[in-house]
Amino acid sequence: MRIANIIEEGKLGGPQVRMVRVSAAMSNHDTIVVMPSSNSEQFQELCDSLDVDYRIVPLTRITKEWRVALAYIFCFPIEIFRLAQLLRRENIELVHASGGSWQYKAILASWLMRIPSVWHLNDTSMPLWIRYVFRLFTGLPDAFIFASERSRQYYGKRLASKLSAVIPSAVNSRFFDPSMSFDGDKETLAALGDNPVIGTIANINPIKGLETLVRCVAELMPRHPEIKVVVIGSAHRNQLALKERLYQLADDLGVAETIEWVGSRQDVRPILARINIYICSSLAESSPVSVWEAMSMGKAIVSTDVGDVSRYIRHGENGYIVKIGDYKSMAYKVSQLLDRPELGAVFGCRARAVVEDNFSPQIIAEKTENLYELALLNANGNRKGRKL
Repeated sequence: MRIANIIEEGKLGGPQVRMVRVSAAMSNHDTIVVMPSSNSEQFQELCDSLDVDYRIVPLTRITKEWRVALAYIFCFPIEIFRLAQLLRRENIELVHASGGSWQYKAILASWLMRIPSVWHLNDTSMPLWIRYVFRLFTGLPDAFIFASERSRQYYGKRLASKLSAVIPSAVNSRFFDPSMSFDGDKETLAALGDNPVIGTIANINPIKGLETLVRCVAELMPRHPEIKVVVIGSAHRNQLALKERLYQLADDLGVAETIEWVGSRQDVRPILARINIYICSSLAESSPVSVWEAMSMGKAIVSTDVGDVSRYIRHGENGYIVKIGDYKSMAYKVSQLLDRPELGAVFGCRARAVVEDNFSPQIIAEKTENLYELALLNANGNRKGRKL
């Protein structure tokens, strides 16, 4: 079967990483990844590094930037037509729409071309208007993939009768292996010195809850003034104001010198290897690949209760879970791990075992291919029923 896995956002993040890793691991289907031309340079590099075939199409995205929003509305029918042409030209037999409930164009293009489709939902918090528009198109796909049980619950009973499966993100534990030695990021590692290091991987946007992280660090400083904190992630131009607010908050709380904002990295492993404790401060997630990567690297995790994190991080057994926004509880749990590094080592070992058992690309690819086959059967069955 020839698959087109399509996403309308080019900036490299969890959904894009998942698309490439799973496509690379598939053995029974021929997959091409379809991405926008804008902001997709790192996305393309990841495809190249894993030898995943891809196509670049001019696609606009939903945004609060009014010029881009106008372009999205104006170009909407044109871009659906472009995708439909690509599907025909590439002899696509099934479309996988990635990126969440606002990824309408791939679904509409597949419907126009009468090609079966699967819609991948990784949302647990979306604006109400997007959810209303999404409802208009829920009858078009032949199946749904939920990135987590939280995503399945978020969309509720409306999709209960549809063919679906919960399939989390993928992590290659042989690539994210703490026993390996890593080159690179020597300047960043030098800045961290020999201090205990707390870290997170998060692009700067409101949903990542980085204010919680900054306040957590301020709570920690009186007891652990020796710590260093590293944030791996970039800020898109429409988040520059948020970036400045976070910098100002860190300065106001007296922790500006403690936090290193190092920007995005193609390979996060050298810094992850140096981190002692990994923090996820997000306000909403589904299947956060950065958390799974940190677990694979044998790191002790302290995370807000988002997405399906609590299904894999058992509080007090292989990490800690705190309430969303509760920076004081987060600081207390981090402090416990700093005071007892042997406990962090035990948590990290157990966390890595969870990744090996649940998130390997082969396991995730097999689950995805099984749903593809069922979606194709479902589509063929529906067509026969309509003919009758």
